[in-house]
Amino acid sequence: MDALYPIVYLDCIVVKVRHSGSVINKAVFLALGINTDGQKELLDMWLAENEGAKFWLNVLTELKIAA
Repeated sequence: MDALYPIVYLDCIVVKVRHSGSVINKAVFLALGINTDGQKELLDMWLAENEGAKFWLNVLTELKIAA
């Protein structure tokens, strides 16, 4: 992972997952960074039941530690 990403996108996609014989929706949260060369890099992804301030604080803390 590069040390500098001038642009970071935080987004969510909903995917269908088979669980216990039924199909349910799950949210996959993504952190996508654009490096100084303009290339996109997937920084990390998380599977979570819901999002809130604690969730996003954890995401940003993990990204900071990884850099």
